[in-house]
Parts: sequence; structure tokens; C-alpha cells
Amino acid sequence: MAHRFERLARRALDAYALDAARLSLISADWNCTFRLDTTDGHAYALRVYLPLRRRDDEIRSELAWLESLAGVPRLQVPQPLRSRDGSLFVEAEDEAIAERRRVAVFTWVPGRRLGDEPDPSLVSAFGECVARLHEHGRSFRAVQGLRTWDSPFPYGGGSLFDEANAVLVRPSERVVFERAASAAAGGIERLRATGERPRIVHGDLHQDNVFVDGDELWFLDFDDCLLAWPVQDLGVTMWEVGEDEATWPYRDALRAGYERIAPWPERWPGQIDVFAANRGLLKVDDTLRERDGRTDADVIASVRRHAEAIGWFLER
Repeated sequence: MAHRFERLARRALDAYALDAARLSLISADWNCTFRLDTTDGHAYALRVYLPLRRRDDEIRSELAWLESLAGVPRLQVPQPLRSRDGSLFVEAEDEAIAERRRVAVFTWVPGRRLGDEPDPSLVSAFGECVARLHEHGRSFRAVQGLRTWDSPFPYGGGSLFDEANAVLVRPSERVVFERAASAAAGGIERLRATGERPRIVHGDLHQDNVFVDGDELWFLDFDDCLLAWPVQDLGVTMWEVGEDEATWPYRDALRAGYERIAPWPERWPGQIDVFAANRGLLKVDDTLRERDGRTDADVIASVRRHAEAIGWFLER
């Protein structure tokens, strides 16, 4: 399968003023991503988007936001390259792939992933960058087509409540998931009532989407960006940072960094934890919809781990 996408990627490169020396597959577990090395010694990332998940206008908003973030001090993000005709992305096809695909090229992000056991000082710097991103998103208006996180399942879903999954989800776990969905829905209604407008946010800010290069942090993979409130974005981050007492120092460090740049956006105690639990709910839903070859036993174990973590956030 990889060679088919490489052919498609090379065809897409005809639209760019780049002379490819080598394409190396990095990842094919979501979008298909290649490292592109050119004959003049530069490196780029080339992304082949999934065919149905995002519309053209959503991708344009994502890439336009990245362009606008180039001017934000101490916030490093990959920059999309425009094609010869000025487009932010191009379309390409291959006879072995059913659908035409959207393809974008980005500047290469250096460094290493922040990872699951980072230095607290890096987590604090991470918090500063999140605040800068949220502050910029407040005034960015080129958001045509972006969906809004206005329900517990902004991308659709809810299969964890299907009767077909009853053998995989115990009644006690279903109760936890129903509590989490209800809490998220209530939290969104309370956010609406504040009058604060949702803004563009990253939507998937976690340690694997943050790279460290010397004293600089880079944010990447903006493919989940959407309109939401900062507390929802931070809920995603807090879920991924960890769901037990051992990770509290990371959460404290992230908040301390954030507050050096902007006020902490939580309006009432436990608000971010509600949206951390919402992130866990989405992860469970993905697990049940996209088995990826896992056995029933593997799925059941994953559902139980997630139920325990979601319950922990709801009880904090």
C-alpha cells in the first residue's frame, strides 16, 4: 500500500517548485505522511489527507492558521508550502487508490518528541506555548467550514452506547461513559451561557505533537483543529498528560507556564477535568469503531482502563 501512496505523492509534487531526491514513509496510521528530501538539501513533510474526514474548507482554514502563526513570537509551527499556482494544498490520484486525495507540503519540524516523561521545565514551556496559541486563536477569523466542539462527539460517533458493543462494555462502564457524556454536554451549555465565542484551537495537543529542539518547542499536526473553548483544548492535554497522582506535577507545571502568558481559562472547579473525561470518551469510541485487528480481549482491557481513568477525572 505504501508504494501506491508514494506514487500519488510524487504526482502531487509536480505542482510544487521542489526537486525531490527521496520520499520516506513516516506514518500511515492516520493521514499518510512522508519525509521529502530535495536535491538542494532541504527536508519537508508531505501529508496525504484521509479522503472523507475533512472538507476542503476545513483544510484551508487549518493551513491558513499555520501561515498566520508564523508571526507569533516563541511559538514554532510547521509552515505549509504553497504550490506553483498559490494553492495551500493540491489534489492527486493514483489508479490503485479509489479516491482523489488532498496533499499538502510543510516545512520540516526538527528535534524530538516531548514524550511521556519530560522535564517539568519543558512542560512549563509547553504551557506558555499553549497560552500563546489560545490568545492568537481568539482573533483569527478565517475559520470557514470548521466544525464546532458543541457536543460530546464533535466528529460524530457514540458507538460505545450501541447495543452491538454490549459484550465489550460492562454495565458499570456504560454508567461511567453516560456520566461523562452528560457532564460534557452540560459543560458545553454552561460555556455557551457565558457569551464567550468558541475560537480555533489545536484539538489534539499532547506530548507526541510537541517537538523539542534545543530551547525551542514546536507544535505540529493541526489536522484536528476546530472551533472550541480553551478549556476543551486543555482537557485534551490534561487527559494525555496523565490521569493519576503521579502526573500532578506535570499538570501544575503546565498551568504555571500558561499563566505566565494568559489567565487560566477555567471558570469553575473541575471544568477542565470534565473535558479531559470527554477526551477519554472519544478515545473509547475510537477503540470500539476502529478495532485495527485487536482481539475482543484487547478491546475489553482498553475499555476498562479508559473507564477507570474517566471515572478518576469525574471524581476529582
